[in-house]
Amino acid sequence: MKKLAGLAGMMMAVMMAACGTQSGDAPNKDEVSKVEYADIMSNIRDQVAEDLKDEGVDDMGQTHQETNLTEPEGEDSAADIWIEKMKLNPEFLANGTVLAALMNVNADEIILLEAKNEDQVDELKTTLENELAAQDQTWKQYLPEQYEKVKNNKIVTKGKYLLYVTYTNPEAIEKAFNDSF
Repeated sequence: MKKLAGLAGMMMAVMMAACGTQSGDAPNKDEVSKVEYADIMSNIRDQVAEDLKDEGVDDMGQTHQETNLTEPEGEDSAADIWIEKMKLNPEFLANGTVLAALMNVNADEIILLEAKNEDQVDELKTTLENELAAQDQTWKQYLPEQYEKVKNNKIVTKGKYLLYVTYTNPEAIEKAFNDSF
């Protein structure tokens, strides 16, 4: 009888552990599909604004420019320049935004992409990896402290969402992204 009670107790513990979730667990496909792109981008913007306030900057527009990649405004628009620079196929995007430093002495680049479908995620990830290689080439010869940001770059995917972060605190931006799910 003691063996049976011990076995039952052990099975209950295993079942409870299997059913529980931790905050670090990856979201399932249904959770990812319920997330809105605008909400993710809003969380990222909020984190950047908070970081900038800590540096004494009240308006993110003073230091960073936001570019919508899915609404190019014609030849030489910021979106067109980014699309060409990254060799990005805009046909793969449901949504895309670049939040980058205004000054050429700051390597900050935060790129959020939403693929039209998950079959295109790998190609979009390759595009982001190529962007990282380009940033690496630029900054390793230019400004060493900015190159440190590039070396700490993060590329994260969840479902059809992709995040690229070259930033002073990439972990905070990654957390804002992950907390969206």
